[in-house]
Formats: sequence, C-alpha cells, structure tokens
Amino acid sequence: MPSVNTRVFFSKVGRAKYISHLDLYGVFQRAVRTAQLPAWYTEGLSPRLYLQFMLPLSLGQEGLREAMDMRLLRDISFEETKERLSKALPLDICVTDVSAPVMKNTDIAFAEYEIKGNFDSDKLFEFCERPSIITEKKTKKGISKIDLKPFISVLGVDDGNLSIKLPAGNDFNINPTLLLGAYESEFGKLNGIKIIRTRILNEKGEVFR
Repeated sequence: MPSVNTRVFFSKVGRAKYISHLDLYGVFQRAVRTAQLPAWYTEGLSPRLYLQFMLPLSLGQEGLREAMDMRLLRDISFEETKERLSKALPLDICVTDVSAPVMKNTDIAFAEYEIKGNFDSDKLFEFCERPSIITEKKTKKGISKIDLKPFISVLGVDDGNLSIKLPAGNDFNINPTLLLGAYESEFGKLNGIKIIRTRILNEKGEVFR
C-alpha cells in the first residue's frame, strides 16, 4: 500500500528539553497511536512505527522548529494531523505545522541559536569576534583541538541575548556548548544559560521545510 510522506514541525521547550532524543521517539510513538493516525510501519520480523527526526536536539536545549517525518497509509489533511497530534502530545511539546516534505534531511547545513542567561552579552559578543577561538571537540578519532572562529556567524545581540548561526548536519556539527565552554574556560562559569535552537537551514540559508 502506498504511503503519504508527512513532515511534522514542533517546538520542544520547558520541561520537555530534558526528554532525550531516544525518549522523544517513544513520546511521538505513543502520540501517533493515541491520535489514531494511520501510520506506516516498517516491514520485517519486528515492524516498528516509522518516525525520522531531523538533527537531534541536545539534551537540555530547547527547539522552536524541530522536524520529524512520518508516513500515513491514507491521505489525511495536514490540519487534521496537526490537531490530532497536538491533543496527544505532552505539555511543552507543541506541533506548530504539518506539511509535505520539500527538502531532504541531507540538505540541512546550519542551525540558528539564541543564547540567553545572566551574562554580559557584549563581552560574549567580543569573545566571538576574536580572530581565533581554540577549544577541544570530541570526534570519532578522539579529542582534537579546533578553531571555532571560522564556523561562528554572529547574527546579533538583542536585549542581552546572543544569536548565532553554526554548522549543523550529518557530516559536520558545532554545538553551541563548545563556544560557551571555551568562554567559560577563560572567564568562569556562566549561570542560568538557556540555549534555544530557533531554526534549521540548508546550505543556501533557506529555512528547512
């Protein structure tokens, strides 16, 4: 039976930021069943509900426009899918939009973040403007030193918050905690930090959809 590809956009904020990526699959799996959506299951000895999340969000970080793909066995309007899922999901996870996929997950190249907290945003901005920001990054080959500077795009400082764009994708990814860790190693611990991923972008800087 042919299936209908459906892309679900959702926010994950508040207490939901402590739901791990693995647990998030379970949350949506239960929601899809509760919503009685005619979802497609994989074939084989152990069929499972097909859900594909784009660019897993780090534990403790919030996301305003996260994306997940699923398949439906019959055509249900995007509005009805959104309404059913929204009612079935827990507090702090909210479906913001449902549409047909336009881009592939391999098109993801960047992510934009907003960093909030009790810190001197101008001082952090000046840190980002340094000619070089050396820190350590964990890779498949172990821990290696990396210069973050070429990969950081500062989008602005607004009302004490810092907005940045970083590489994000299957091949290369920079977590904003690397930048904050480098800053803290020199200036001390930052308190009350909140990291919010606001958008996911493709190579051209277009919003992922």
